[in-house]
Amino acid sequence: MSKPTNGENFTTELEDREIDLLEKYALRSRERRTQLGNNFRKYKPRAPLEYRTEYHRDRDRILWSKTFKRLQHKTQVFPHYVEDHYKRRLTHSLEVSQVAGTVARSLRLNEVATEAIALGHDLGHTPFGHAGEAALNEILRSKAKDVGEDERKDLSVPLFGFDHCPHAIEVVSRIEKEYVKEKECGGLDLTFDIRDGILKHMYERAAKPEKPFSTISEVVNFPEYCLFGNNRGSLEAQCVYFADKVTYLLGDIEDGLRSDILKCSELTADPFFEKLSETYKSYRSDTLELRTKDDFVPFRSKVLTTLIINCIDNARSTLCGLKIKDIDGVLSTDERIIYVSKSLRNAWEEFYRKWMKGYLFKNDRVKACEFKAFRIIKELFKAYEETPELIKAEYREHCAKAYEPLGIAAGKILNLITVRNYIAGMTDAFATAQHTRLFMSSEPVTL
Repeated sequence: MSKPTNGENFTTELEDREIDLLEKYALRSRERRTQLGNNFRKYKPRAPLEYRTEYHRDRDRILWSKTFKRLQHKTQVFPHYVEDHYKRRLTHSLEVSQVAGTVARSLRLNEVATEAIALGHDLGHTPFGHAGEAALNEILRSKAKDVGEDERKDLSVPLFGFDHCPHAIEVVSRIEKEYVKEKECGGLDLTFDIRDGILKHMYERAAKPEKPFSTISEVVNFPEYCLFGNNRGSLEAQCVYFADKVTYLLGDIEDGLRSDILKCSELTADPFFEKLSETYKSYRSDTLELRTKDDFVPFRSKVLTTLIINCIDNARSTLCGLKIKDIDGVLSTDERIIYVSKSLRNAWEEFYRKWMKGYLFKNDRVKACEFKAFRIIKELFKAYEETPELIKAEYREHCAKAYEPLGIAAGKILNLITVRNYIAGMTDAFATAQHTRLFMSSEPVTL
């Protein structure tokens, strides 16, 4: 056996620090590697682990992936061609990482694992935000009738419907190809804990007949997903869940105010703002105000302070009450541990339901963007499904190799998977350009 390098010795020190400094219910890489055995990471990495832990490696792989880069050109609410300061998937993911990392650090959880989950949690999103997701879901649901019942039952991965959370698992397990070796089939080969955290982003979804795979219990029925389990995931995953909600809230308010669809006077009259102000005053001596759009930046800072501190205090109280001792204890409880207090949460959910889902997202300008996106996705899907050769041969060959170990060979199923993966991976701009290229008769075809 060769002598450990300086980098490998440093990794041992980092793993020792995890044991010494993090809580026993945190993700500690050495312990998890032992606990999970062969399920910890599917393949043995080519490079030795130097100057970083297993979760550093995962974070770095996500950060350098092509899918992560493309998030900079994917819609949050307003598409890419609208003014530069609206939120995109990339800025959202970075904000989630910052908020989640703060909460994890304060609770002595694994900050690096939290960061990796946060950076990866939206890798499965389509172009054009939720409009693109809804379009793919509708298309794929309709395709179920074209396939025999036995073929549907034999599928080991979700297909006849679309949700960005399980699709993110497809991205990191099969679709990405930077880490493909001769006998491997694609993906970033992340540790189980990071993949689990990415998937558990969807835990509290209500079952919807019009959206298959909208709940964890539906997804883990597929053989390739059975290891994930019907639980909320690690506390690090729960930090990301909370941070996602926070950044969604503030990002959507900011975009709504910037577009003049939302008005400060209307928002601040909502009971949620009264509850926010009351909670903020319990932490700080000044007041929470949003009189004009110019007040938004200091307002955002104060709301972040309020929600993060309240979440940390509530999580500590919950952990104490539940007497959680280890990761198994975390995974076995039905209670969400990392979140704000119940009264604040109820007011927050009602506010978001009323002003974002019921008002901002139904505005005619937003709906026009969604209508256009829906049409682009549907027409592209039809074109690629009917003429697979429109997709580059290299991409089709990679999909065939990635899904061959799952018993999916050439045919209708593989064609649907290839088209789904190709369109879901597109940026807003690329999808629009491909639609123009194929459907605008006066547009020359570039080679």
